[in-house]
Amino acid sequence: MIKFECDTCFQEYKVRDDRAGQTLKCKSCGHKMRVPSGEDDVYDDFAASSQTVRKKKTPGGSNSDSKKKKGSAKKSNAPVTIIVGVISFAVAFYLSSNFVKGLMGNKEKEAEPVPPAIVQNEAKSTTTTPDRNSTAETTTSNASTQSSGLSSSDELAQLRKKMGEYLKAGKAATTDAEKRAIFEKMKLTQARMKVLSDQRKAARAAQNGNKPAAEKQVWRSLVDPPLVTTKWPERSKLKIDLEDMEDKKITPSSYSPFMGFRHKGADPYRIEVWNLTTAEKTGEITIPIEKNRMIIKQDFCLSTDGKYYMMSFLTRDTKTPLLATWDVSTGEKLAEWEADIPNGNMTDYEIIGARQAFAKILRKNGTQFQTILKTWDLTSGKLLKEKEIPGSEFSSVHSKISPGGKYLISNNSGKLNVFDLSSLDRIYQIDFKEMLPDAYKFLIVNTIEFSPDGKELGLLTEGMDVTSVWILDLAQGSVALGYEVPGTLSEVLDEPSYKGNHLAWNPNGESWLLYGACLVDRLRKEVLWNLKPVPHVMMRDEVILTPHYLLVETESALSDAKGRVRLNRKPKLVAWELPVTKVAESLAAYESENEALVGRDGQEVSIEVDTGNLKFGNSDEVKTILADVIQKRLELDGFEVAADQPIVFKIDYQEQDGNKLQMTKRGQPTPGNPLGRTPTGETLQATAAVFKLSWIEKATNKTLWSKEALVNPRFIALRDATEEAARKQMFERLQNRLMAESIPYFIPQNKNLTLLPMEITLPD
Repeated sequence: MIKFECDTCFQEYKVRDDRAGQTLKCKSCGHKMRVPSGEDDVYDDFAASSQTVRKKKTPGGSNSDSKKKKGSAKKSNAPVTIIVGVISFAVAFYLSSNFVKGLMGNKEKEAEPVPPAIVQNEAKSTTTTPDRNSTAETTTSNASTQSSGLSSSDELAQLRKKMGEYLKAGKAATTDAEKRAIFEKMKLTQARMKVLSDQRKAARAAQNGNKPAAEKQVWRSLVDPPLVTTKWPERSKLKIDLEDMEDKKITPSSYSPFMGFRHKGADPYRIEVWNLTTAEKTGEITIPIEKNRMIIKQDFCLSTDGKYYMMSFLTRDTKTPLLATWDVSTGEKLAEWEADIPNGNMTDYEIIGARQAFAKILRKNGTQFQTILKTWDLTSGKLLKEKEIPGSEFSSVHSKISPGGKYLISNNSGKLNVFDLSSLDRIYQIDFKEMLPDAYKFLIVNTIEFSPDGKELGLLTEGMDVTSVWILDLAQGSVALGYEVPGTLSEVLDEPSYKGNHLAWNPNGESWLLYGACLVDRLRKEVLWNLKPVPHVMMRDEVILTPHYLLVETESALSDAKGRVRLNRKPKLVAWELPVTKVAESLAAYESENEALVGRDGQEVSIEVDTGNLKFGNSDEVKTILADVIQKRLELDGFEVAADQPIVFKIDYQEQDGNKLQMTKRGQPTPGNPLGRTPTGETLQATAAVFKLSWIEKATNKTLWSKEALVNPRFIALRDATEEAARKQMFERLQNRLMAESIPYFIPQNKNLTLLPMEITLPD
């Protein structure tokens, strides 16, 4: 049996083991719960917070408050578009969300919440957590000392009932003062419930002979310098022929100048290894595959120093997982060994440090699964360490190895589990969200990435109305905000999708490349340039960032503008020089406050909205909403909005038929259909939005800058599956996207300078 509690009301439940991973509804408060299991949360990639996040002003921003915009479900990467109708929200979430909106000064008309659905890009419902200000801390302290004389179970039952009464009273409240008073009572009650729940957990742990986890962890430095010092030249003559190479590159577990390439369809396997800094091939390996060997996973490994290569096999007869290693410089096989017992599932494996192999293995034991971590000597295959861990501690999807190979950090829904790879012990569990200011408690961690020098960890996060980069100092254990932008940046930059890491460090540590599309200067907290995606590509190739140039692929589009397959393509990996000098000159002009056509920092501008064909709604309403969104965005960028100004920001907007979406209904999850989606055979016509953003000089009607884009949803989750409801959600998504759109904050009068952010066109 699996024992767990509701996160909202702490009601206890016991369910059969076969219900692990299923989503249930709490009978006490109605909150949706996921039954815990011993394995990783496979839906973690698609989690999206439903809590509104308060925006923070960027330097130079105005004092006007920004209204909260309702978030949108994340886009699906699946080729088949889906739309789902689901049941309504639990009462507890609905009311608590409205409380927080009221207390945070949201004066907009409260929108009806869209319920979550078990779909590919699932938006998990969450409970509202009160702000942890000084009052809340005092309340919690008092709650911990209360004693009712009842048993923990009885007192919790009473408190659950009381919470229900507060929720009903809150729904009936009509003023902010009434809501605030009820909300404070809820905070006190919830704090007491948390104390009782923690006491009960500690008692259970003591009964099982386990020591409860310490509340505070003493931080020790996790700084882990790289094994290889990378010196990128100012110019590069790199040119690697990719015509006969597989698309998937072989990259080390941490930052490295080495990269491997596998020849297409070669039998035996042929692997080339290149040093990208010297533009030289350092070795080539030929690997014949024995008859009793199968290659199940195409995850090939390369050491950070480029000396060793590793790949996995499975025996055909006993289904035993194997690992084998080669010397890159000589091409000779060094060792081959059994990684686990027959039918052991090696889900992750990598080369770590100077001469070690690491693997995570799932081993079935009856109806349960064991999670095993192992390390071996790379050159001999000798087992160095083996340790069983709780499966929930290690997320296969969100894990990174430090540059020196000493540590592994796994992100499990905002909790960062840190493993010492020499002992395989978990030495920390960092609750990242608890380290953040109150306004950011409900962010979702999208990507984690070590800095190349091993001193910091970058975390790219998303909320309903903010995208931010946070930096964890691995020496001190402190967190700082590196950059933020209102809205969902992935809506703007991740279309078409990107093959590489969504957060990549510049080797000099001075900037980050987000979604392979925009470079953020760390000191200024500004976007310096954007990459225009190559036209007609289904997925953008990885871009490798160096201090002076990018390593990019040429001829990456498989078809032309008419959809015809491009024959005789000869793609190459080449160095593409960055306009470092040009950007520096424009930055100097911008910061010196020289005359500029557009230069923010209090500049007054006007807004103009034109609408064309609309499928639903009316023109005046659409104009008002879009003008309001653009005004907030410009004010956050440091502009002042006023009537009849010489510089105008204009948006042209119209709607048209979008994708026809295949409808599904929600059903019972099964092993073959873990999301429980069942096609209904019906389709729904979605609405697409076409918009154009422009900076215009009013006197001459000259367009200084413009950008056109299309918002055409491939996935929508709806309660009422109607065309009008689909258009409404698209329009809400559009508003969130507009807040994150890249808008030039500097357009110079001098034609020798460039606008900022600069737009860079990649070679094709």
